[in-house]
Amino acid sequence: MFKRLFSTSRSLLKAQTSSLDPKKLKHMQYLLQYYDPKVVESIMLAESSIKKEHFDNKKLATVPFGPHYLDDLTQKDAYFDHVPEKSFTDYLGMRQLNKPDLPPGVKGDVDRFMGDYDGNEMSMVMQDLVLSTGFSEDYISKLRSKTLILKSVRNQTSKGKISSFYALVCVGDGNGMLGVGEAKDREDNVMAVFKAHWQAVKNMAKVPLHENRTIYGNIEHKYVSTVVHLRSAPPGFGLKCNPVIFELARCAGIKDLGAKVYRSRNKMNVVKCVTEALVGQRTISDIALERGKKVVDLRGMYYSAS
Repeated sequence: MFKRLFSTSRSLLKAQTSSLDPKKLKHMQYLLQYYDPKVVESIMLAESSIKKEHFDNKKLATVPFGPHYLDDLTQKDAYFDHVPEKSFTDYLGMRQLNKPDLPPGVKGDVDRFMGDYDGNEMSMVMQDLVLSTGFSEDYISKLRSKTLILKSVRNQTSKGKISSFYALVCVGDGNGMLGVGEAKDREDNVMAVFKAHWQAVKNMAKVPLHENRTIYGNIEHKYVSTVVHLRSAPPGFGLKCNPVIFELARCAGIKDLGAKVYRSRNKMNVVKCVTEALVGQRTISDIALERGKKVVDLRGMYYSAS
């Protein structure tokens, strides 16, 4: 029965080929190599119903290109997805030169400050901070600062022990921007604090905040021998954590947070560990991009936000 159908379709095609031009005949012979004669017949009928006049006045799409993975949302594209790059390996690698992630309401003031200073040392330092960070002079002067570590250290050399002062300072605007800096000075502890403060302003980076009060989910981070567990908290929970983490959270604008420090509790390592954890946390956009979901779905499912 199948042989008879096949032979019948073959005969019909041969009868139709006499009226075809050489180009269509060659096209049909090419299709017969891969498809059944009935399928080829339907393809030829469909192609014959389309005329050239249908495409004469057709305009091309205004969008020259689009994502090539619309059928698979689990894939990422560097151009369309704008995946945030977290290339820093330590907390000093957070420095953002000239293109900072400014919080809402903050504008750069570089052009106004160019060449407009009275020549003293503090004005020159302020000019350097404005040029290197992009923040305005007024914004930098209103940053919240806290000295976390201030101690005397000694370096053993062939000429004897060289004493100096070490300072570790954190700064923030209380609205999601946090920076940590460390510095030394051989003569005065005040200058060590000033240098650390300037370095912290240059190292400021954006801390993702959920509802502008807490972190996204729970975080476990390890730095050298220090392990820190950070937990998001409901409204009104407060800051129940290590004193060092308390100051970092206040500078970053975190109001509800629970934290626990395990293993080494060295203040220097704790500060660097918490800073890396806060800046490098995964946001809703990152999770939605990795899972192929919508941001609205994740916000309602995982974070119970309206």
